[in-house]
Amino acid sequence: MKKILLVDDSELFYDLFRSVFKDHKVIWARDGRSGVEYYSRHRPDVIVIDIILPDMNGVELIKEIKKIDKSAKIIVISGIERSEVMEDAIDAGATEYLPKNIGINVLRKKVEKYMR
Repeated sequence: MKKILLVDDSELFYDLFRSVFKDHKVIWARDGRSGVEYYSRHRPDVIVIDIILPDMNGVELIKEIKKIDKSAKIIVISGIERSEVMEDAIDAGATEYLPKNIGINVLRKKVEKYMR
């Protein structure tokens, strides 16, 4: 069973995400510090990160995870579609940057692409 780490402070989004990925183990972190800890402990196949978190931004989280594992597959989802934020996330090591309103089925295909 593949593991996905979701780092997002929205319980509503977590519930939706978990229902879509019910065939996988979904590990949920509500903030960046927990995201780093859970990544270290569980070594998921893919990480899905919201760019806005309560304790750090997604770019900082990407950098922390990449210190642990340079090959980590990280998908950033965000309601912020400014090009400089996208560039910062990609420069920090994100594999992909997607708008949060992309649709759950498209997100599912992207996540599954990186789990292969």
